[in-house]
Amino acid sequence: MKNLFLLRHAKSSWDNAALVDFNRPLSKRGISNAILLSKYIQKNSISFDLVLSSPSERTQSTLDLVLSSFDSIPTTTYKESIYHASASSLSQLIKEQDDEINNLLIIGHNPGLHILTETLTNESIVKFPTCAFVKITNFNYWKDIDAGILNLESLITPKELKND
Repeated sequence: MKNLFLLRHAKSSWDNAALVDFNRPLSKRGISNAILLSKYIQKNSISFDLVLSSPSERTQSTLDLVLSSFDSIPTTTYKESIYHASASSLSQLIKEQDDEINNLLIIGHNPGLHILTETLTNESIVKFPTCAFVKITNFNYWKDIDAGILNLESLITPKELKND
């Protein structure tokens, strides 16, 4: 059984208007939310065989914080194609993964992650906030992610983490 995890980067800072979008850092709230998510992942014994990440500043910082509690950091590849990727581009990237990988994390941006989650699971999601963390299951091969049988096992938001 495969597990697909999708993570939208944590809240970014808009304090420096001179920065281009790609270079925006995390806000204080974003840092706090990413740390809460790291604790949730550790508490629930979630692990990743491979991480594919957008190379933007805010995704890399989110990932660093989320993985900070891991004893062993999973193989991570930064892919320019994830930065502002469409749902169909993300879907194609997932289908290309080796079936030796069982737990895949993709960290990126909206609207691609939001639309991808809805498309793969046939679920309507009202809001996909920053630092939203999704687990999608019920498939055995990466090439089969669009078979229409995937389950949205969980959608964790920072608001839920604060109440945990």
